[in-house]
Amino acid sequence: MSPAAERSTRPDGWCSVEDLTRYAFTQARVVMANEAHSGLARCVRTREVGVRMIRAAHAAGVRRIAMEALPLPSDGTLGPIRAIRADAGGYLAQPEMRKLIGTALELGWTLWAYEAVIPRDADPADLLSMEFTNKREREQARNLGRLVADAPAEPLLAWCGNSHAAKEATGEWIPMGHHFALLSDAAAFVIDQDVTVDFSGESSPWVRELLVSIGDELAAFGGTAGILREQAPPPLDTRRGVDAVVVSTDNALTER
Repeated sequence: MSPAAERSTRPDGWCSVEDLTRYAFTQARVVMANEAHSGLARCVRTREVGVRMIRAAHAAGVRRIAMEALPLPSDGTLGPIRAIRADAGGYLAQPEMRKLIGTALELGWTLWAYEAVIPRDADPADLLSMEFTNKREREQARNLGRLVADAPAEPLLAWCGNSHAAKEATGEWIPMGHHFALLSDAAAFVIDQDVTVDFSGESSPWVRELLVSIGDELAAFGGTAGILREQAPPPLDTRRGVDAVVVSTDNALTER
Protein backbone atom coordinates (compact mmCIF):
# COMPACT_ATOMS: atom_id res chain seq x y z
CA MET A 1 0.00 0.00 0.00
CA SER A 2 1.29 3.48 -0.83
CA PRO A 3 2.41 5.98 1.84
CA ALA A 4 -0.59 8.16 0.92
CA ALA A 5 -2.96 5.33 1.75
CA GLU A 6 -1.17 4.51 4.99
CA ARG A 7 -1.56 8.11 6.17
CA SER A 8 -5.30 8.15 5.56
CA THR A 9 -7.14 8.49 8.85
CA ARG A 10 -10.40 6.92 9.91
CA PRO A 11 -13.32 9.19 9.02
CA ASP A 12 -15.16 10.64 12.00
CA GLY A 13 -18.73 10.90 10.81
CA TRP A 14 -19.66 12.35 7.42
CA CYS A 15 -16.75 12.78 5.06
CA SER A 16 -15.88 13.40 1.43
CA VAL A 17 -16.01 10.58 -1.09
CA GLU A 18 -12.25 10.98 -1.49
CA ASP A 19 -11.51 10.54 2.20
CA LEU A 20 -13.80 7.52 2.37
CA THR A 21 -12.10 5.90 -0.63
CA ARG A 22 -8.62 6.46 0.71
CA TYR A 23 -9.61 5.04 4.08
CA ALA A 24 -11.23 2.00 2.46
CA PHE A 25 -7.93 1.04 0.84
CA THR A 26 -6.19 1.11 4.22
CA GLN A 27 -8.67 -1.51 5.40
CA ALA A 28 -8.68 -3.88 2.42
CA ARG A 29 -6.80 -4.41 -0.82
CA VAL A 30 -10.13 -4.99 -2.58
CA VAL A 31 -12.66 -2.17 -2.42
CA MET A 32 -16.04 -2.77 -4.03
CA ALA A 33 -18.23 0.17 -5.00
CA ASN A 34 -21.46 0.30 -6.95
CA GLU A 35 -23.37 2.39 -9.40
CA ALA A 36 -27.17 2.46 -9.50
CA HIS A 37 -28.99 1.42 -12.66
CA SER A 38 -32.19 -0.22 -13.85
CA GLY A 39 -31.93 -1.47 -17.40
CA LEU A 40 -30.24 1.36 -19.31
CA ALA A 41 -31.61 3.96 -16.90
CA ARG A 42 -28.97 4.97 -14.39
CA CYS A 43 -28.18 7.43 -11.64
CA VAL A 44 -25.50 9.56 -13.31
CA ARG A 45 -24.31 10.82 -9.93
CA THR A 46 -23.11 7.36 -8.92
CA ARG A 47 -20.77 7.22 -11.91
CA GLU A 48 -19.59 10.79 -11.39
CA VAL A 49 -18.72 9.77 -7.84
CA GLY A 50 -16.90 6.80 -9.37
CA VAL A 51 -14.60 9.22 -11.20
CA ARG A 52 -13.80 10.87 -7.88
CA MET A 53 -13.17 7.48 -6.30
CA ILE A 54 -10.74 6.53 -9.06
CA ARG A 55 -8.75 9.72 -8.61
CA ALA A 56 -8.61 9.25 -4.84
CA ALA A 57 -7.67 5.58 -5.22
CA HIS A 58 -4.92 6.56 -7.67
CA ALA A 59 -3.40 8.82 -5.02
CA ALA A 60 -3.50 5.80 -2.69
CA GLY A 61 -1.51 3.67 -5.15
CA VAL A 62 -4.32 1.79 -6.91
CA ARG A 63 -3.84 1.03 -10.60
CA ARG A 64 -6.48 -1.60 -11.41
CA ILE A 65 -10.24 -1.55 -11.80
CA ALA A 66 -12.46 -4.56 -12.47
CA MET A 67 -15.84 -3.73 -13.99
CA GLU A 68 -18.98 -5.80 -14.27
CA ALA A 69 -19.97 -3.89 -17.43
CA LEU A 70 -16.88 -4.90 -19.40
CA PRO A 71 -17.25 -7.79 -21.86
CA LEU A 72 -14.83 -10.67 -21.45
CA PRO A 73 -11.93 -10.48 -23.94
CA SER A 74 -12.17 -12.88 -26.87
CA ASP A 75 -9.01 -14.72 -25.79
CA GLY A 76 -10.78 -16.03 -22.70
CA THR A 77 -8.72 -14.02 -20.22
CA LEU A 78 -10.02 -11.33 -17.87
CA GLY A 79 -7.66 -8.71 -19.28
CA PRO A 80 -5.88 -6.41 -19.11
CA ILE A 81 -8.15 -4.24 -21.24
CA ARG A 82 -6.49 -1.00 -22.33
CA ALA A 83 -9.15 0.56 -24.55
CA ILE A 84 -12.91 0.57 -25.10
CA ARG A 85 -14.25 0.36 -28.64
CA ALA A 86 -15.76 3.59 -29.93
CA ASP A 87 -18.84 1.70 -31.13
CA ALA A 88 -19.46 -0.10 -27.82
CA GLY A 89 -23.12 -0.22 -26.89
CA GLY A 90 -25.21 -0.45 -23.74
CA TYR A 91 -23.71 1.01 -20.59
CA LEU A 92 -20.37 1.48 -22.34
CA ALA A 93 -21.93 3.95 -24.78
CA GLN A 94 -23.23 6.25 -22.04
CA PRO A 95 -21.11 9.39 -21.66
CA GLU A 96 -20.57 9.35 -17.92
CA MET A 97 -19.54 5.67 -18.09
CA ARG A 98 -17.06 6.50 -20.83
CA LYS A 99 -15.75 9.32 -18.64
CA LEU A 100 -15.31 6.93 -15.71
CA ILE A 101 -13.42 4.44 -17.85
CA GLY A 102 -11.49 7.20 -19.62
CA THR A 103 -10.34 8.60 -16.29
CA ALA A 104 -8.89 5.24 -15.28
CA LEU A 105 -7.15 4.79 -18.63
CA GLU A 106 -5.74 8.34 -18.63
CA LEU A 107 -4.22 7.63 -15.23
CA GLY A 108 -2.53 4.53 -16.61
CA TRP A 109 -4.82 1.99 -14.98
CA THR A 110 -5.62 -1.39 -16.44
CA LEU A 111 -9.21 -2.52 -16.85
CA TRP A 112 -10.33 -6.06 -16.06
CA ALA A 113 -13.53 -7.93 -16.84
CA TYR A 114 -15.14 -10.26 -14.34
CA GLU A 115 -18.60 -10.89 -15.74
CA ALA A 116 -19.82 -14.48 -15.95
CA VAL A 117 -20.04 -16.24 -19.29
CA ILE A 118 -23.65 -16.02 -20.47
CA PRO A 119 -24.45 -18.50 -23.28
CA ARG A 120 -25.73 -16.81 -26.43
CA ASP A 121 -28.41 -19.46 -26.86
CA ALA A 122 -29.66 -19.26 -23.26
CA ASP A 123 -33.40 -19.17 -22.77
CA PRO A 124 -34.33 -15.64 -21.58
CA ALA A 125 -36.63 -17.18 -18.97
CA ASP A 126 -33.72 -19.16 -17.54
CA LEU A 127 -31.65 -15.98 -17.24
CA LEU A 128 -34.27 -14.58 -14.86
CA SER A 129 -34.25 -17.61 -12.57
CA MET A 130 -32.73 -17.49 -9.10
CA GLU A 131 -30.63 -20.53 -9.97
CA PHE A 132 -28.96 -18.71 -12.87
CA THR A 133 -28.67 -15.47 -10.89
CA ASN A 134 -26.77 -17.17 -8.09
CA LYS A 135 -24.60 -19.06 -10.56
CA ARG A 136 -23.72 -15.76 -12.24
CA GLU A 137 -22.91 -14.13 -8.88
CA ARG A 138 -20.68 -17.06 -7.95
CA GLU A 139 -18.79 -16.94 -11.25
CA GLN A 140 -18.28 -13.20 -10.93
CA ALA A 141 -16.83 -13.72 -7.45
CA ARG A 142 -14.59 -16.50 -8.71
CA ASN A 143 -13.25 -14.25 -11.49
CA LEU A 144 -12.52 -11.45 -9.03
CA GLY A 145 -10.78 -13.97 -6.82
CA ARG A 146 -8.56 -14.94 -9.76
CA LEU A 147 -7.59 -11.30 -10.29
CA VAL A 148 -6.63 -10.93 -6.65
CA ALA A 149 -4.74 -14.23 -6.52
CA ASP A 150 -2.79 -13.43 -9.70
CA ALA A 151 -1.53 -10.13 -8.27
CA PRO A 152 -1.83 -10.38 -4.48
CA ALA A 153 0.21 -7.25 -3.79
CA GLU A 154 -1.83 -4.99 -6.06
CA PRO A 155 -4.97 -3.30 -4.71
CA LEU A 156 -8.12 -3.53 -6.81
CA LEU A 157 -11.21 -1.37 -7.20
CA ALA A 158 -14.18 -3.54 -8.21
CA TRP A 159 -17.05 -1.63 -9.84
CA CYS A 160 -20.46 -3.28 -9.94
CA GLY A 161 -24.13 -2.49 -10.30
CA ASN A 162 -26.67 -2.11 -7.51
CA SER A 163 -26.30 -4.64 -4.67
CA HIS A 164 -24.00 -7.26 -6.22
CA ALA A 165 -21.20 -6.36 -3.78
CA ALA A 166 -23.27 -7.02 -0.65
CA LYS A 167 -21.49 -9.40 1.70
CA GLU A 168 -24.68 -10.89 3.15
CA ALA A 169 -27.25 -13.07 1.39
CA THR A 170 -30.85 -11.89 1.14
CA GLY A 171 -33.32 -14.76 1.15
CA GLU A 172 -32.49 -17.11 -1.72
CA TRP A 173 -30.30 -14.54 -3.46
CA ILE A 174 -26.59 -14.91 -2.73
CA PRO A 175 -24.78 -11.84 -4.09
CA MET A 176 -21.31 -11.71 -5.58
CA GLY A 177 -19.86 -10.02 -2.50
CA HIS A 178 -20.99 -12.91 -0.29
CA HIS A 179 -19.52 -15.48 -2.67
CA PHE A 180 -16.27 -13.50 -2.81
CA ALA A 181 -15.95 -13.60 0.96
CA LEU A 182 -16.31 -17.39 0.86
CA LEU A 183 -14.06 -18.04 -2.15
CA SER A 184 -11.21 -15.56 -1.67
CA ASP A 185 -8.57 -15.14 1.00
CA ALA A 186 -8.85 -11.37 0.54
CA ALA A 187 -11.45 -9.40 2.45
CA ALA A 188 -13.34 -6.65 0.65
CA PHE A 189 -14.44 -3.23 1.85
CA VAL A 190 -17.86 -2.46 0.35
CA ILE A 191 -19.12 1.07 -0.35
CA ASP A 192 -22.83 1.27 -1.17
CA GLN A 193 -23.99 4.21 -3.30
CA ASP A 194 -27.56 3.24 -4.14
CA VAL A 195 -29.12 3.51 -0.68
CA THR A 196 -30.99 6.75 -1.46
CA VAL A 197 -31.48 6.32 -5.23
CA ASP A 198 -35.04 6.78 -6.56
CA PHE A 199 -35.47 3.45 -8.36
CA SER A 200 -39.25 3.82 -8.42
CA GLY A 201 -39.21 7.39 -9.68
CA GLU A 202 -40.00 8.83 -6.28
CA SER A 203 -37.97 8.69 -3.10
CA SER A 204 -39.31 6.74 -0.14
CA PRO A 205 -40.64 8.67 2.88
CA TRP A 206 -37.73 7.52 5.03
CA VAL A 207 -35.25 8.80 2.41
CA ARG A 208 -36.92 12.21 2.30
CA GLU A 209 -36.85 12.39 6.09
CA LEU A 210 -33.21 11.34 6.20
CA LEU A 211 -32.12 13.90 3.61
CA VAL A 212 -33.86 16.67 5.54
CA SER A 213 -32.27 15.59 8.82
CA ILE A 214 -28.73 15.55 7.40
CA GLY A 215 -29.16 18.45 5.00
CA ASP A 216 -26.45 20.58 6.61
CA GLU A 217 -23.94 17.72 6.60
CA LEU A 218 -24.56 16.96 2.94
CA ALA A 219 -24.37 20.63 2.00
CA ALA A 220 -20.93 20.81 3.60
CA PHE A 221 -19.73 18.23 1.07
CA GLY A 222 -21.48 19.60 -1.99
CA GLY A 223 -24.60 17.45 -1.65
CA THR A 224 -22.88 14.05 -1.58
CA ALA A 225 -21.05 12.53 1.38
CA GLY A 226 -19.89 9.20 2.74
CA ILE A 227 -20.01 7.63 6.15
CA LEU A 228 -18.99 4.33 7.71
CA ARG A 229 -22.05 2.16 8.35
CA GLU A 230 -21.24 1.85 12.04
CA GLN A 231 -21.25 5.66 12.35
CA ALA A 232 -24.32 6.27 10.20
CA PRO A 233 -27.66 7.46 11.55
CA PRO A 234 -30.70 5.15 11.49
CA PRO A 235 -31.75 3.44 9.31
CA LEU A 236 -28.43 3.54 7.42
CA ASP A 237 -26.68 1.84 10.33
CA THR A 238 -28.69 -1.33 9.63
CA ARG A 239 -27.72 -1.54 5.95
CA ARG A 240 -26.67 -5.18 5.58
CA GLY A 241 -23.50 -6.44 3.94
CA VAL A 242 -21.73 -3.10 3.45
CA ASP A 243 -19.02 -1.19 5.28
CA ALA A 244 -19.91 2.35 4.24
CA VAL A 245 -22.58 4.27 2.37
CA VAL A 246 -22.58 7.29 0.09
CA VAL A 247 -25.67 9.48 0.48
CA SER A 248 -26.66 12.27 -1.89
CA THR A 249 -29.35 14.78 -2.74
CA ASP A 250 -28.95 13.69 -6.41
CA ASN A 251 -30.84 10.42 -6.65
CA ALA A 252 -32.75 10.39 -9.96
CA LEU A 253 -32.49 7.71 -12.63
CA THR A 254 -32.29 8.91 -16.22
CA GLU A 255 -32.22 7.26 -19.63
CA ARG A 256 -30.86 10.33 -21.39
